[in-house]
Amino acid sequence: MSIAIVKRVPYRSSTRSGVYTPETLRQIGSQVGAIASRYSSLESHKRAIERQLALIAAQIHEQDVLLIPGTVFLLLEMRGSGGMSAQLEQIARILHEEGYWKPRARVQNYHRQDVYHLGKSAQRLFDDYAALVQPVERLYARLGYITERRQMQPDTTLQGIFECLAAAPDVALKGEVDAIVELLERANRHNWLWKLCDRLARGPAISSRF
Repeated sequence: MSIAIVKRVPYRSSTRSGVYTPETLRQIGSQVGAIASRYSSLESHKRAIERQLALIAAQIHEQDVLLIPGTVFLLLEMRGSGGMSAQLEQIARILHEEGYWKPRARVQNYHRQDVYHLGKSAQRLFDDYAALVQPVERLYARLGYITERRQMQPDTTLQGIFECLAAAPDVALKGEVDAIVELLERANRHNWLWKLCDRLARGPAISSRF
C-alpha cells in the first residue's frame, strides 16, 4: 500500500474573503483522503492481527484473554512461543507490509527479545489505529452533512466531495469545512498524522525500532 504525503497548508489565511479557495479545498480534500486511507489500512491489518492473536490464545488455552498484542505477547513471554511460528510469521508479515518494525531473524530463530519487540510493534499499530478512530468518525460526520446539504449521491468519493465544493464554494457550508480544518490543524499540532504517513512513506522498517 502507498499513501501520498500531502503538503500542509495555512488554511485560515485562505478564508479572509469568507470562503475557501478551490485550490485550498482540494488540498484539504487530499489531507482528509490521507487520513481515511491510513485508517482503512490500519483497520484491515488490525483485524488480521486479531485473528492471529485469537489462534495463539486458543493454542495456549487462553480463549478469554483480551485480544490485544500487549496481553497475548505477554503470555507468550511467560509460556514461550514454541509452536506459534505460523501465527508469528503472519503478524510479522502484516507489520512489514504496513511499514512497522519486525525482527531481522526468521521466525523459527526468534529469541525471547524478538518476540517481545514484535509484540511492541504490533501494539503500536493498534495504538495508531485507536488514535485515528475519533478524528475519522468526526470527519465522516461532517462530510455526511455536506453531502446531504449539497444533495450529492451517498456514494460520492472523498475526492468528489471536495471537487464539488471547489467547483462551487458555498458560504453556508463554511462552518462544516472549518470543523474539518480544525481536526486537520489539531493533527498538525500533535504531529501524529504526519508521523504515521511519513512512516508508511519510508516503507517497511526492518533494521531499526521506532
